[in-house]
Amino acid sequence: MRRKPITKKIKKILLIRLRKLGDTILATLVADALKKHFPEAEIHYLVEEQYSELFFNHPSIDRVIRIKKGLSPGETLRFGIWLKKEDFSLAIDLHSGPRSAILSFLSSNKRFGFKNSYSFLYTRTVPRRLSMKSHHAENQFQILTLLGINAKPGSYRFPPPEALKYEIEEEYALIHPFASPLKSLSAEQAYFLAKEIEKIGLMPVFTGSSEEKEKINALGIGKNLAGISLTQMRALAAGAKVFIGIDSGPAHLASTTQVPIVVIFGPHLSEWYRPWRKNKIAIIEKDLPCRPCSEKKCILKKNLCILSITPEEIMERVKSLIGY
Repeated sequence: MRRKPITKKIKKILLIRLRKLGDTILATLVADALKKHFPEAEIHYLVEEQYSELFFNHPSIDRVIRIKKGLSPGETLRFGIWLKKEDFSLAIDLHSGPRSAILSFLSSNKRFGFKNSYSFLYTRTVPRRLSMKSHHAENQFQILTLLGINAKPGSYRFPPPEALKYEIEEEYALIHPFASPLKSLSAEQAYFLAKEIEKIGLMPVFTGSSEEKEKINALGIGKNLAGISLTQMRALAAGAKVFIGIDSGPAHLASTTQVPIVVIFGPHLSEWYRPWRKNKIAIIEKDLPCRPCSEKKCILKKNLCILSITPEEIMERVKSLIGY
């Protein structure tokens, strides 16, 4: 017997999405759908504090709740007890990992999550994937069917980024070349890509985490702005002529602006996790029998999915996208 969707007396919703930057950005599409269908309800977004600055002014999020990364079991328990006092009508866990499942369990009497080994902590669950080829954003929207919402992800509703110049007077391309080892460009690829960028009259500007700053400095080319805040990075992307990056959080961040984006995929498939955008986007990936992989160890020991992509190939897509 099918249970009816829970739609009555929803006044305060806790939306949970922990860990990766791209995931926290994609989860705002669920917040948009919730706000559209329950305009009077408060949407409280629980994210790790290093990403929280991105969501303070989001039109579908009434409150951002920050949690520190790597809390001990005792600290997690105390945080969950504090959440319980907030009297949430419903908790929606888009992460559904062990920590988020516990926080969901402690925060509300009604809890939605994805089917896994922690399913017993939720009152209702849905499968994690629609199909083996479905996009992560579409997978997340399954959880809304428990509320009777049969919608598809729309476009991002992030506010316009602030205008920041960083003393860059000329037009520039923003490049994010490094992340985890199997997803990163080599130093040689990044350097020669920057040289190709200069040939079309754009300044190569590099971005990344503070840990990647020294690696970018070693390239000896372009402007290094690794280590700036996420809101600053978003503003920097918005002012660029084009964003070029590997499959990681900054590509999703750039996709919340109007900048044309070129995204390079390695271990993961673009159909799973490409930035959520229809226009002004180009995807580069190699059709190899070893893809997708776990991203833990390259069975070929050559990392061909990334290292076989040439700067010239990337520039072909850049020129086509921005009309050079």
